[in-house]
This record gives sequence, C-alpha cells and structure tokens, in this order.
Amino acid sequence: MGRPVRDDADTLLDAAAGLVTERGPAGVTMSAVARGVSTQRSVYHHFPDRAALLPALWLRTLARSRTP
Repeated sequence: MGRPVRDDADTLLDAAAGLVTERGPAGVTMSAVARGVSTQRSVYHHFPDRAALLPALWLRTLARSRTP
C-alpha cells in the first residue's frame, strides 16, 4: 500500500496558477509546484509531467470562468 496523498489536484493547480502569475508559463515546473505545496509525491500522483499539468490548469481556469 502506498503513502496517502497529501494534496489534492486543486491545491497543486492553485500553486501552478500562482507560478504563472509570478513567472509566466515557463516558470511552471514540476519542482516549483512541489516547492509551492511542500511535497514532491503528490504532484506526480496527480500529474505525470508538465505536459499534463498545464492543460489541466487551463481547463480548470476555463471552467471556473464560465461559472457564475
């Protein structure tokens, strides 16, 4: 049995959104997101790589912008 997941996907995406605001899309790295939430395992549990993380952030942003 693996370790329990410490952070949910929204927490990780919040950290990624903060990085986009501060550094732009190029500043969103897996290690920077992990530092933002003080964990490494949970990032890779939810998103295997940056190529999966950035589209998830974009889709969540779109979904939230359409919700009143």
